[in-house]
Amino acid sequence: MQIKSILEDNKVSAKSILIEISIEDYLGLAKQIYKKNNFQRRRVRSSKNVYSLLKADILQGCVMPPVVLAYTKPPGTLEYDLQDAIHKDSEHFVLLDGLQRSLTLMEIEAETASKADIQQAFLARMMRCEIYEGINKIGILYRMLTLNTGQTPMSVRHQVEIMYQEYLDVPFQGITLIREADARRARQPNCYNFKDVIEGLNAYLDRSETPIDRGDILENISSLENLAKENDKRDVFNDFLITWNRFIGKIVLFDLKYPCENDTGDANDDASQDPKAWGTTGQQIFKRAQAISGFGSAIGLLRDEDSSISFVTLDMDNLVVGADGDEFMLEFNDLISALNSRAKRIGNAQRLFFRQFFKMLFWNDSGTYLNLYRSAKEAFTSANRIGI
Repeated sequence: MQIKSILEDNKVSAKSILIEISIEDYLGLAKQIYKKNNFQRRRVRSSKNVYSLLKADILQGCVMPPVVLAYTKPPGTLEYDLQDAIHKDSEHFVLLDGLQRSLTLMEIEAETASKADIQQAFLARMMRCEIYEGINKIGILYRMLTLNTGQTPMSVRHQVEIMYQEYLDVPFQGITLIREADARRARQPNCYNFKDVIEGLNAYLDRSETPIDRGDILENISSLENLAKENDKRDVFNDFLITWNRFIGKIVLFDLKYPCENDTGDANDDASQDPKAWGTTGQQIFKRAQAISGFGSAIGLLRDEDSSISFVTLDMDNLVVGADGDEFMLEFNDLISALNSRAKRIGNAQRLFFRQFFKMLFWNDSGTYLNLYRSAKEAFTSANRIGI
Protein backbone atom coordinates (compact mmCIF):
# COMPACT_ATOMS: atom_id res chain seq x y z
CA MET A 1 0.00 0.00 0.00
CA GLN A 2 1.18 3.53 -0.62
CA ILE A 3 0.12 7.18 -0.49
CA LYS A 4 -0.56 8.69 -3.93
CA SER A 5 -1.77 12.21 -3.11
CA ILE A 6 -2.27 14.58 -0.16
CA LEU A 7 -4.57 17.63 -0.31
CA GLU A 8 -5.71 20.06 2.39
CA ASP A 9 -9.47 20.19 3.03
CA ASN A 10 -9.94 23.59 4.66
CA LYS A 11 -13.68 23.14 5.13
CA VAL A 12 -13.28 20.35 7.66
CA SER A 13 -9.70 21.24 8.72
CA ALA A 14 -8.27 17.87 7.68
CA LYS A 15 -5.95 16.29 5.13
CA SER A 16 -7.44 14.30 2.25
CA ILE A 17 -5.03 11.42 1.59
CA LEU A 18 -5.49 9.14 -1.43
CA ILE A 19 -3.92 5.69 -1.06
CA GLU A 20 -3.75 2.47 -3.04
CA ILE A 21 -4.26 -0.66 -0.97
CA SER A 22 -4.81 -4.33 -1.65
CA ILE A 23 -8.35 -5.63 -1.17
CA GLU A 24 -6.95 -8.06 1.41
CA ASP A 25 -5.44 -5.28 3.52
CA TYR A 26 -8.54 -3.14 3.15
CA LEU A 27 -10.85 -5.96 4.25
CA GLY A 28 -8.73 -6.53 7.34
CA LEU A 29 -9.43 -2.92 8.32
CA ALA A 30 -13.04 -2.81 7.08
CA LYS A 31 -14.12 -5.79 9.18
CA GLN A 32 -12.87 -4.06 12.32
CA ILE A 33 -14.59 -0.80 11.40
CA TYR A 34 -17.87 -2.59 10.72
CA LYS A 35 -17.96 -3.97 14.27
CA LYS A 36 -18.28 -0.40 15.58
CA ASN A 37 -20.49 0.86 12.77
CA ASN A 38 -22.12 3.79 14.62
CA PHE A 39 -21.90 6.40 11.86
CA GLN A 40 -23.11 4.35 8.89
CA ARG A 41 -26.25 2.45 7.96
CA ARG A 42 -26.42 -1.31 7.66
CA ARG A 43 -26.80 -3.37 4.50
CA VAL A 44 -29.28 -1.93 1.97
CA ARG A 45 -31.61 -4.85 1.29
CA SER A 46 -33.49 -3.27 -1.58
CA SER A 47 -30.32 -3.13 -3.70
CA LYS A 48 -29.66 -6.88 -3.83
CA ASN A 49 -29.66 -7.05 -7.63
CA VAL A 50 -27.40 -4.01 -7.96
CA TYR A 51 -24.81 -5.48 -5.62
CA SER A 52 -25.02 -8.88 -7.29
CA LEU A 53 -24.01 -7.10 -10.49
CA LEU A 54 -21.22 -5.30 -8.64
CA LYS A 55 -19.88 -8.65 -7.41
CA ALA A 56 -19.64 -9.96 -10.96
CA ASP A 57 -17.97 -6.74 -12.12
CA ILE A 58 -15.37 -6.84 -9.34
CA LEU A 59 -14.50 -10.46 -10.09
CA GLN A 60 -13.96 -9.43 -13.71
CA GLY A 61 -11.52 -6.77 -12.56
CA CYS A 62 -13.52 -3.52 -12.50
CA VAL A 63 -12.09 -0.58 -10.57
CA MET A 64 -14.46 0.72 -7.89
CA PRO A 65 -14.70 4.38 -6.94
CA PRO A 66 -12.56 5.10 -3.85
CA VAL A 67 -13.95 4.11 -0.48
CA VAL A 68 -13.80 7.11 1.88
CA LEU A 69 -12.55 6.82 5.46
CA ALA A 70 -11.92 9.19 8.33
CA TYR A 71 -8.86 8.87 10.55
CA THR A 72 -9.15 10.82 13.77
CA LYS A 73 -5.50 10.95 14.82
CA PRO A 74 -3.50 14.16 14.18
CA PRO A 75 -2.30 15.04 10.67
CA GLY A 76 1.03 13.44 9.83
CA THR A 77 0.34 10.09 11.49
CA LEU A 78 -0.50 8.24 8.29
CA GLU A 79 2.44 9.73 6.42
CA TYR A 80 4.77 8.52 9.17
CA ASP A 81 3.60 4.87 9.10
CA LEU A 82 0.65 4.05 6.87
CA GLN A 83 0.95 0.27 7.22
CA ASP A 84 1.06 0.37 10.99
CA ALA A 85 -2.06 2.56 11.11
CA ILE A 86 -4.02 0.32 8.72
CA HIS A 87 -3.05 -2.92 10.47
CA LYS A 88 -3.05 -1.88 14.13
CA ASP A 89 -5.13 1.27 14.60
CA SER A 90 -8.64 0.39 13.40
CA GLU A 91 -10.32 2.08 16.40
CA HIS A 92 -9.41 5.49 14.95
CA PHE A 93 -10.94 4.81 11.53
CA VAL A 94 -14.54 5.54 10.51
CA LEU A 95 -16.18 4.57 7.23
CA LEU A 96 -17.70 7.68 5.62
CA ASP A 97 -18.70 6.39 2.20
CA GLY A 98 -18.60 2.89 0.74
CA LEU A 99 -20.36 0.66 3.25
CA GLN A 100 -22.27 -1.30 0.61
CA ARG A 101 -19.13 -1.73 -1.51
CA SER A 102 -17.24 -2.92 1.56
CA LEU A 103 -19.94 -5.46 2.41
CA THR A 104 -19.89 -6.66 -1.20
CA LEU A 105 -16.14 -7.25 -0.96
CA MET A 106 -16.65 -9.20 2.27
CA GLU A 107 -19.29 -11.35 0.57
CA ILE A 108 -17.00 -12.07 -2.39
CA GLU A 109 -14.26 -13.16 0.00
CA ALA A 110 -16.63 -15.55 1.76
CA GLU A 111 -18.10 -16.91 -1.48
CA THR A 112 -14.67 -17.62 -3.02
CA ALA A 113 -13.32 -19.41 0.06
CA SER A 114 -13.48 -22.78 -1.72
CA LYS A 115 -11.82 -21.40 -4.88
CA ALA A 116 -8.29 -20.61 -3.77
CA ASP A 117 -6.97 -19.30 -7.08
CA ILE A 118 -9.94 -16.97 -7.63
CA GLN A 119 -9.81 -15.70 -4.06
CA GLN A 120 -6.07 -15.14 -4.16
CA ALA A 121 -6.32 -13.04 -7.32
CA PHE A 122 -9.27 -11.13 -5.85
CA LEU A 123 -7.51 -10.31 -2.57
CA ALA A 124 -4.31 -9.26 -4.31
CA ARG A 125 -6.08 -6.70 -6.52
CA MET A 126 -5.47 -3.04 -5.67
CA MET A 127 -8.20 -0.53 -4.80
CA ARG A 128 -8.25 3.14 -3.80
CA CYS A 129 -9.15 4.69 -0.46
CA GLU A 130 -9.49 8.37 0.36
CA ILE A 131 -8.71 9.06 4.01
CA TYR A 132 -9.57 12.28 5.86
CA GLU A 133 -6.83 12.54 8.47
CA GLY A 134 -7.16 14.63 11.64
CA ILE A 135 -10.91 15.16 11.17
CA ASN A 136 -13.23 15.86 14.13
CA LYS A 137 -16.77 14.56 14.71
CA ILE A 138 -18.50 17.53 13.12
CA GLY A 139 -16.26 17.21 10.09
CA ILE A 140 -17.05 13.49 9.86
CA LEU A 141 -20.78 14.12 9.80
CA TYR A 142 -20.41 17.01 7.37
CA ARG A 143 -18.40 14.86 4.96
CA MET A 144 -20.89 11.99 5.31
CA LEU A 145 -23.74 14.28 4.32
CA THR A 146 -21.97 15.68 1.29
CA LEU A 147 -20.68 12.30 0.16
CA ASN A 148 -24.06 10.59 0.39
CA THR A 149 -26.24 13.14 -1.39
CA GLY A 150 -27.87 10.43 -3.51
CA GLN A 151 -29.15 8.65 -0.42
CA THR A 152 -31.67 9.61 2.23
CA PRO A 153 -29.54 11.52 4.75
CA MET A 154 -29.70 10.98 8.48
CA SER A 155 -32.03 13.18 10.47
CA VAL A 156 -30.56 16.05 12.46
CA ARG A 157 -31.41 14.26 15.69
CA HIS A 158 -29.61 11.09 14.58
CA GLN A 159 -26.51 13.09 13.72
CA VAL A 160 -26.40 14.74 17.14
CA GLU A 161 -27.09 11.40 18.87
CA ILE A 162 -24.03 9.97 17.12
CA MET A 163 -21.83 12.86 18.17
CA TYR A 164 -22.70 12.64 21.84
CA GLN A 165 -23.30 8.94 22.40
CA GLU A 166 -20.15 8.66 24.55
CA TYR A 167 -22.08 10.53 27.25
CA LEU A 168 -24.17 7.36 27.58
CA ASP A 169 -21.20 5.27 28.62
CA VAL A 170 -20.43 6.78 32.02
CA PRO A 171 -22.16 9.34 34.28
CA PHE A 172 -20.60 12.80 34.31
CA GLN A 173 -21.09 15.74 36.68
CA GLY A 174 -23.43 13.44 38.63
CA ILE A 175 -25.76 13.16 35.61
CA THR A 176 -26.92 9.90 34.04
CA LEU A 177 -28.43 9.63 30.55
CA ILE A 178 -30.72 6.73 29.66
CA ARG A 179 -31.44 5.43 26.18
CA GLU A 180 -34.82 3.97 25.24
CA ALA A 181 -33.33 0.48 24.78
CA ASP A 182 -32.06 0.43 28.38
CA ALA A 183 -35.50 -0.56 29.73
CA ARG A 184 -35.02 1.88 32.62
CA ARG A 185 -36.86 5.04 33.57
CA ALA A 186 -35.34 8.40 34.39
CA ARG A 187 -36.75 8.52 37.89
CA GLN A 188 -34.03 10.37 39.78
CA PRO A 189 -33.71 14.18 39.51
CA ASN A 190 -30.27 13.93 37.85
CA CYS A 191 -31.31 11.18 35.43
CA TYR A 192 -32.61 12.08 31.94
CA ASN A 193 -33.80 10.41 28.78
CA PHE A 194 -31.07 10.79 26.14
CA LYS A 195 -33.70 11.29 23.44
CA ASP A 196 -35.26 14.24 25.32
CA VAL A 197 -31.89 15.90 25.88
CA ILE A 198 -31.00 15.55 22.20
CA GLU A 199 -34.33 17.14 21.21
CA GLY A 200 -33.64 19.97 23.64
CA LEU A 201 -30.23 20.61 22.10
CA ASN A 202 -31.76 20.46 18.60
CA ALA A 203 -34.32 23.04 19.70
CA TYR A 204 -31.45 25.29 20.80
CA LEU A 205 -29.50 24.86 17.55
CA ASP A 206 -32.55 25.45 15.34
CA ARG A 207 -34.23 28.05 17.58
CA SER A 208 -37.43 26.01 17.28
CA GLU A 209 -39.16 24.01 19.97
CA THR A 210 -41.11 21.79 17.56
CA PRO A 211 -39.85 18.22 17.04
CA ILE A 212 -37.45 18.01 14.08
CA ASP A 213 -36.69 14.93 12.03
CA ARG A 214 -35.63 16.48 8.77
CA GLY A 215 -33.89 14.77 5.91
CA ASP A 216 -33.10 17.70 3.64
CA ILE A 217 -29.35 17.81 3.13
CA LEU A 218 -29.04 21.60 3.03
CA GLU A 219 -30.96 21.95 6.30
CA ASN A 220 -28.86 19.20 7.87
CA ILE A 221 -25.64 20.91 6.81
CA SER A 222 -26.92 24.21 8.17
CA SER A 223 -27.63 22.57 11.53
CA LEU A 224 -24.16 21.03 11.65
CA GLU A 225 -22.59 24.40 10.88
CA ASN A 226 -24.60 25.93 13.73
CA LEU A 227 -23.27 23.20 15.99
CA ALA A 228 -19.71 23.77 14.81
CA LYS A 229 -20.07 27.49 15.53
CA GLU A 230 -21.43 26.84 19.04
CA ASN A 231 -18.67 24.31 19.74
CA ASP A 232 -15.91 26.71 18.74
CA LYS A 233 -14.70 27.29 22.29
CA ARG A 234 -16.94 25.10 24.51
CA ASP A 235 -18.84 21.83 24.34
CA VAL A 236 -22.41 23.07 23.90
CA PHE A 237 -23.95 19.67 24.75
CA ASN A 238 -22.07 19.63 28.04
CA ASP A 239 -23.12 23.19 28.87
CA PHE A 240 -26.73 22.51 27.89
CA LEU A 241 -27.07 19.37 29.99
CA ILE A 242 -25.29 20.71 33.06
CA THR A 243 -27.41 23.89 33.01
CA TRP A 244 -30.64 21.92 32.59
CA ASN A 245 -29.61 19.70 35.50
CA ARG A 246 -28.99 22.80 37.62
CA PHE A 247 -32.49 24.02 36.81
CA ILE A 248 -34.08 20.68 37.73
CA GLY A 249 -32.00 20.62 40.91
CA LYS A 250 -33.43 24.01 41.84
CA ILE A 251 -36.97 22.79 41.15
CA VAL A 252 -36.37 19.78 43.40
CA LEU A 253 -35.17 22.09 46.19
CA PHE A 254 -38.43 24.05 45.96
CA ASP A 255 -40.26 20.76 46.79
CA LEU A 256 -43.30 21.74 44.71
CA LYS A 257 -46.24 19.35 45.08
CA TYR A 258 -49.81 19.36 43.84
CA PRO A 259 -52.22 19.28 46.78
CA CYS A 260 -53.61 15.78 46.24
CA GLU A 261 -53.55 12.49 48.14
CA ASN A 262 -51.96 10.25 45.51
CA ASP A 263 -48.63 12.05 45.15
CA THR A 264 -45.64 9.67 45.36
CA GLY A 265 -43.13 12.23 44.15
CA ASP A 266 -42.09 10.12 41.16
CA ALA A 267 -41.60 12.35 38.14
CA ASN A 268 -42.31 9.53 35.72
CA ASP A 269 -44.91 7.44 37.56
CA ASP A 270 -48.32 7.97 35.96
CA ALA A 271 -49.98 6.27 38.92
CA SER A 272 -48.93 9.18 41.14
CA GLN A 273 -50.95 11.70 39.15
CA ASP A 274 -54.17 13.29 40.22
CA PRO A 275 -56.54 12.79 37.25
CA LYS A 276 -56.95 16.54 37.02
CA ALA A 277 -53.24 17.35 37.24
CA TRP A 278 -50.80 17.54 34.35
CA GLY A 279 -47.97 17.26 36.87
CA THR A 280 -48.14 16.51 40.60
CA THR A 281 -44.60 17.66 41.43
CA GLY A 282 -42.32 20.35 40.09
CA GLN A 283 -39.99 17.65 38.84
CA GLN A 284 -42.84 15.96 37.00
CA ILE A 285 -43.86 19.21 35.33
CA PHE A 286 -40.42 20.06 34.01
CA LYS A 287 -38.85 16.66 33.31
CA ARG A 288 -40.79 16.33 30.09
CA ALA A 289 -39.71 16.57 26.45
CA GLN A 290 -41.96 19.62 25.95
CA ALA A 291 -40.19 21.52 28.72
CA ILE A 292 -36.62 20.72 27.72
CA SER A 293 -37.36 21.54 24.06
CA GLY A 294 -38.94 24.83 25.11
CA PHE A 295 -35.88 25.57 27.25
CA GLY A 296 -33.46 24.94 24.38
CA SER A 297 -35.42 27.05 21.94
CA ALA A 298 -35.87 29.91 24.41
CA ILE A 299 -32.18 30.19 25.29
CA GLY A 300 -31.26 30.07 21.60
CA LEU A 301 -33.65 32.91 20.81
CA LEU A 302 -32.41 34.96 23.78
CA ARG A 303 -28.83 34.41 22.63
CA ASP A 304 -29.73 35.72 19.16
CA GLU A 305 -30.92 38.94 20.81
CA ASP A 306 -27.99 39.20 23.22
CA SER A 307 -24.78 37.27 22.47
CA SER A 308 -23.66 37.56 26.10
CA ILE A 309 -26.41 35.11 27.08
CA SER A 310 -25.38 31.48 27.19
CA PHE A 311 -26.18 28.40 29.24
CA VAL A 312 -23.33 29.12 31.65
CA THR A 313 -24.48 32.71 32.29
CA LEU A 314 -28.06 31.84 33.29
CA ASP A 315 -28.77 32.81 36.90
CA MET A 316 -30.11 29.62 38.50
CA ASP A 317 -29.14 30.62 42.03
CA ASN A 318 -31.68 33.43 42.29
CA LEU A 319 -34.73 31.65 40.86
CA VAL A 320 -37.85 32.03 43.00
CA VAL A 321 -41.24 30.35 42.90
CA GLY A 322 -43.00 33.68 43.36
CA ALA A 323 -46.00 32.18 45.13
CA ASP A 324 -46.98 29.59 47.69
CA GLY A 325 -46.01 26.13 46.45
CA ASP A 326 -49.58 24.84 46.34
CA GLU A 327 -50.74 27.98 44.56
CA PHE A 328 -48.00 27.64 41.95
CA MET A 329 -48.81 23.98 41.26
CA LEU A 330 -52.55 24.61 41.00
CA GLU A 331 -52.04 27.61 38.71
CA PHE A 332 -49.51 25.86 36.49
CA ASN A 333 -51.81 22.86 36.03
CA ASP A 334 -54.77 25.14 35.32
CA LEU A 335 -52.75 26.96 32.65
CA ILE A 336 -51.77 23.69 30.96
CA SER A 337 -55.38 22.48 31.11
CA ALA A 338 -56.64 25.70 29.54
CA LEU A 339 -53.89 25.51 26.92
CA ASN A 340 -54.82 21.93 26.03
CA SER A 341 -58.50 22.79 25.68
CA ARG A 342 -57.75 25.51 23.09
CA ALA A 343 -54.89 23.93 21.15
CA LYS A 344 -55.24 22.34 17.74
CA ARG A 345 -52.01 20.39 18.30
CA ILE A 346 -51.52 19.94 22.02
CA GLY A 347 -47.88 18.83 21.98
CA ASN A 348 -46.77 21.80 19.88
CA ALA A 349 -48.84 24.19 21.98
CA GLN A 350 -47.19 22.90 25.16
CA ARG A 351 -43.72 23.32 23.64
CA LEU A 352 -44.57 26.88 22.62
CA PHE A 353 -45.82 27.59 26.14
CA PHE A 354 -42.57 26.34 27.66
CA ARG A 355 -40.53 28.32 25.14
CA GLN A 356 -42.28 31.49 26.21
CA PHE A 357 -42.05 30.48 29.87
CA PHE A 358 -38.26 30.14 29.74
CA LYS A 359 -37.88 33.30 27.66
CA MET A 360 -39.75 35.26 30.29
CA LEU A 361 -37.88 33.52 33.10
CA PHE A 362 -34.38 34.29 31.82
CA TRP A 363 -34.89 37.58 29.96
CA ASN A 364 -33.68 40.47 32.11
CA ASP A 365 -36.28 42.91 30.79
CA SER A 366 -39.30 40.58 30.79
CA GLY A 367 -40.80 41.91 34.01
CA THR A 368 -41.03 38.33 35.28
CA TYR A 369 -37.28 37.65 35.40
CA LEU A 370 -36.38 34.60 37.54
CA ASN A 371 -39.96 34.34 38.86
CA LEU A 372 -41.54 30.96 38.03
CA TYR A 373 -45.12 31.88 38.90
CA ARG A 374 -45.25 35.18 37.02
CA SER A 375 -43.35 33.72 34.04
CA ALA A 376 -45.91 30.92 33.72
CA LYS A 377 -48.82 33.37 33.63
CA GLU A 378 -47.05 35.61 31.12
CA ALA A 379 -46.13 32.58 28.98
CA PHE A 380 -49.78 31.53 28.77
CA THR A 381 -50.81 35.01 27.62
CA SER A 382 -47.95 35.16 25.16
CA ALA A 383 -48.62 31.68 23.71
CA ASN A 384 -52.25 32.57 23.14
CA ARG A 385 -51.24 35.82 21.52
CA ILE A 386 -48.86 34.04 19.14
CA GLY A 387 -51.53 31.48 18.37
CA ILE A 388 -51.86 27.91 19.60
